[in-house]
Amino acid sequence: MKRVLIMLMAVLAAPALFASRAGSMGTRSPHDEAVEYYNSAEHRLEKLTKLHEEMKAEADPEKAARMKEKIARGLENAAADFERATKNDPNLVQAFSELGFTLRKLGRYPESLAAYDKALDLQPGFSPAIEYRAEAMLGLNQLDEVKKAYVTLFGGDRPKADALMVSMKSWVAERRSNPAGVDARQLDDFAKWVQQRETIGGQTSSIETGSTFRSW
Repeated sequence: MKRVLIMLMAVLAAPALFASRAGSMGTRSPHDEAVEYYNSAEHRLEKLTKLHEEMKAEADPEKAARMKEKIARGLENAAADFERATKNDPNLVQAFSELGFTLRKLGRYPESLAAYDKALDLQPGFSPAIEYRAEAMLGLNQLDEVKKAYVTLFGGDRPKADALMVSMKSWVAERRSNPAGVDARQLDDFAKWVQQRETIGGQTSSIETGSTFRSW
């Protein structure tokens, strides 16, 4: 995954940032530290994304299980780096969003939502956090929030709305076989809403924005 936004932030920090690196004492600012931790975590996630694809294609259950364990350990390490990034620079919106992603993948939904909420406090229209947060809401069966997120993304970032649509359809299929506390009527109503929104989406074009959004 490319880290265009975060690198731009480092560049836009301009003279003071580069001066601190070139200073006679060789000191680094907290933002410099945050960027390093963020990029370290992103490197981890790039490798984990490839491993996740290999795991899905692996036919041997034991090998797939080992891959899953390795992914979990990698996510824990990435989350730790994102945590360090946010502590060094509490305004680094991308770090909070990616922290939410790693925590969500670890099944730590309340912590994940707190990270997404912080990202959206810093930048309310940050679409990766909106989509990722909606994924966490699906995991918690908070369907009204998921609907709101989809409508917001559909009007502002269609590729991410499409990604959320895929997740919503998968959620419906999973809950058909395992309701996990979801009322049958509630599930039917949400399934109909998803079908309606998919029909509407199919009538309008999706414009690719070159997003580096991680979809797993």
